Amino acid sequence: MEELLRNVQYKVVKVEFSAGTHMPRHFANSKAFVIVESGEALLIYKGDTYELGPASSEAIPAHEPHLLKVISDFKAFIILAMMPRFIMSWNNDLIKKNK
Repeated sequence: MEELLRNVQYKVVKVEFSAGTHMPRHFANSKAFVIVESGEALLIYKGDTYELGPASSEAIPAHEPHLLKVISDFKAFIILAMMPRFIMSWNNDLIKKNK
């Protein structure tokens, strides 16, 4: 896993896995977006299986346990939304006021 960019709003990492790799069940503290460059994998979460392949993408909610089963050599970019607590609090207050 190679971190390409990080700022207060998001982090971008590049991942590369060999065919047959199984990434164990885990979760992220923020919403994650997976964008596939090459290869194929199965992304499993919420009881569903999503087939990932070149140019496909998938959004994974924050705190959602998920796992990855790599079918063929796999390269992807993962974008993690980094939302500082004060921004989340401000957004929640704004949403409540607009209801």
